[in-house]
Formats: sequence, C-alpha cells, structure tokens
Amino acid sequence: MATFTYEFEELPLVIANGIPAGQINGCAELTFDRNGNWQVQSVCVEGYQTLTQAERSAGKKPWIYVAAPTEIAGIVEERLSNEWNFRVQDAIREAIEAEREAAAEYRADMRREDRMGAF
Repeated sequence: MATFTYEFEELPLVIANGIPAGQINGCAELTFDRNGNWQVQSVCVEGYQTLTQAERSAGKKPWIYVAAPTEIAGIVEERLSNEWNFRVQDAIREAIEAEREAAAEYRADMRREDRMGAF
C-alpha cells in the first residue's frame, strides 16, 4: 500500500441542521491501494506557536501541525469517510495516476538506458 498526505481546510467538526461549525485545518496520513481503497492512519491539526522576532527573521513559521487528540481524529476520519469522501477520492485518484505516470517514465528510462548500454 502507498501512503498519501491529504491536507484539508475548514473541515467542520460539527454539522448541525446542515450548518458547518468548528472548522479546522490539518492533514490526514492515508494508505491506499491501486483500486483506490484508502484508510486513515493518523490525523494532525493546525496549531499556532508563538515565535520570537529572531525565529521569525530566520524564516520559522508560526503555523505547525500537531497530532490530533483521539476524539478529534475520530471526527475528522468520519468526515473524510462521509461528507468529504468525494474530495479524498479525487485526491487519491490523482495520486494513483501520478504513481502510474512515474512508473511508466521509469520503465521508459530503463529501456532507453538498456538500449544505449548504460547499464
């Protein structure tokens, strides 16, 4: 199985009467197979760290990902599997296609090198 990091923005933790609330940003580490079946391995949410002026000047960013508590990770996984499933499926399809293209290019490079005796 391959791995993929799916980044999400404004994912609602709550949907009440069709109204999304408690929106968060973060990422989910997914594993997937060639058929597009996927599973969440871990969830991180976006956090903010206070930086000194020296850290900012050095290019350090205040926004970081932190591991989500089990309860929040469960909600995120549920959202990704249900309301956001089509978004995750699209991202997985793109990742599978990119892997296929990379594999085809690799095979073509190997054939070229073999023909030229570079092996």
